[in-house]
Amino acid sequence: MATQSPEQKTLPSYPEPFIVSAREEHRQTLILLHGRGGTGEQFGTSFIISPISSCPGGGASHSSQILATALPNTKFIFPTARKRHARWYDNGALLHQWFDGVPIDFQDAGMSPEQRDWQLEGLKESCAFLEGIVREEVERVGARNVFVGGLSQGCAMGLQFLLSYEGELGGFVGMSGWLPYVDEMEGVLVEEEKGNDEDDSFARSGSEDRGTALKGEPAAMKICGFVRDNLDLPLPVTSRQPSWLQTPVYLGHGNIDEKVKLAKGRRAAEFLRGMGVQVVWKEYDEGHWYKVPEEIDDIVSFLRSYISLN
Repeated sequence: MATQSPEQKTLPSYPEPFIVSAREEHRQTLILLHGRGGTGEQFGTSFIISPISSCPGGGASHSSQILATALPNTKFIFPTARKRHARWYDNGALLHQWFDGVPIDFQDAGMSPEQRDWQLEGLKESCAFLEGIVREEVERVGARNVFVGGLSQGCAMGLQFLLSYEGELGGFVGMSGWLPYVDEMEGVLVEEEKGNDEDDSFARSGSEDRGTALKGEPAAMKICGFVRDNLDLPLPVTSRQPSWLQTPVYLGHGNIDEKVKLAKGRRAAEFLRGMGVQVVWKEYDEGHWYKVPEEIDDIVSFLRSYISLN
């Protein structure tokens, strides 16, 4: 077992994850988070049997191939969020959710500061919980062979974890999600850019200056500091660039998603790209779910490409 931090030792209880062992020698681990109201087992049992249209290594169609057999050396972990009161609803219903909050499809109408902060308790607890799982798998297969991601709120939770995590990862796989606090993070960068212009009387103008302000280590360190401070985590002890800048990201989204609008996912992809992250962004003729087999094909291709490198 991985050594737990003091924060992890005092975590509320979370249900046991749903785990699907690798069919062959265990070399990689994919940790995927379910959406709001679901469970790891509900999500995992359907996801791992998703059909794909290409055979191992690409090429001709292989109709009997499913996700689990396409990645035979991969262990799948589907954690379950603990139940939290959903304060948006009058009865405060208990739901499995990684964090509470105003439902994403209502957020554009505006949120009070109190409503915006509903997210924080769950984000803090779930980040610590997820870090414990990640570190155990890192000990087993190495950091570059551990992949994290999720669906819907699970994708949003995973992105917050990615931006707060100080270690390396093999990659990130997100479906139909969004990036919490993206407005605030963009605001941090705008303030930084204004400050740089005011402090430097010889500041350059035009796109070159904007690229310097918004890409690379200075901006990434600002975002890392914002996210970790928001989660009550200590700031990084070194000034080196965050490891997530080197973490490849896949994000897929349905173009007729009525629950988490396409623009939410696209904005997350554009923000990460603006930071210098390598992002694969895919859109599908689909609603609020993953597209079978097209999106599963793309996820398998993404994972295989980085598994082979690692």
